[in-house]
Amino acid sequence: MAVDPRFRALWHEDELIPYPREAWLEGGFSPDLLPAGDEIPLDVAVVYTAFLEDDVELYDTMQLTTEDGSLDIRLIVVGAVADNPNLLYVLDPRTGEILQFDLDQKDVQGVNSSFRTFVEFLYQFALFVEADEGKAGRAERAETLRTVLESIDPAAFAPDGWWPLVISQLK
Repeated sequence: MAVDPRFRALWHEDELIPYPREAWLEGGFSPDLLPAGDEIPLDVAVVYTAFLEDDVELYDTMQLTTEDGSLDIRLIVVGAVADNPNLLYVLDPRTGEILQFDLDQKDVQGVNSSFRTFVEFLYQFALFVEADEGKAGRAERAETLRTVLESIDPAAFAPDGWWPLVISQLK
């Protein structure tokens, strides 16, 4: 499968990285949960990076369990917050959701309802950053971005979600 042409228009070839689309489809992921194309951005200013630190690698599987077996969750690492490598973005294969896993606090926060909507948010955010001309007008543009993002994935704007925090910091 080819790269989403919108991505090629925004990022150079060396600014994109493949994700294991075919393996995930074979593993049972629904195509509507995955981004179009087979590559995603390596970096999106402030909010995302595929460059991870320590022993964590992109697409690693993390297993969260309790001794009594009441919790046994597998999560797939899909990136980190650019300014904080201890805030990982993880994909829950059971639900398709993207969560943020805080390695320091051992806390989880909702981000997007699917990997597809997460990558679309990264694309829309990158367009916002590319068009930014400074503080003048940024608050209005941030509100427009919020409207666009909320139309793509309303669940991402739950009061305790990650994206409302991001948008509030743009204003």
